[in-house]
Amino acid sequence: MVHEYALLEIVPERIDEFRSHEARAAEILTAAPGCVTVEFQLAVDQPATVLMKVGWDRIEDHLEVFPTTPQAEQLAALIGEFFATPPVVIHFER
Repeated sequence: MVHEYALLEIVPERIDEFRSHEARAAEILTAAPGCVTVEFQLAVDQPATVLMKVGWDRIEDHLEVFPTTPQAEQLAALIGEFFATPPVVIHFER
């Protein structure tokens, strides 16, 4: 299993709206091939920063398969507009 850690900087005025979409974002992601788990955590010292943790069966499921899926389009449409900066993404092997 590979874990994707994505640091999301959200437009501060839109953090509550973003947070209201997290459950739907998790549903979309877990419907994608190879996605196992999704979790969102709000930073306590930087209120517009969210850590998105996604478990994938293989790194290829995230980097090669996911971008070609309807779920990738749905996720971008749902939460993409909330980003103040592009997400910082790192993968860790478990």
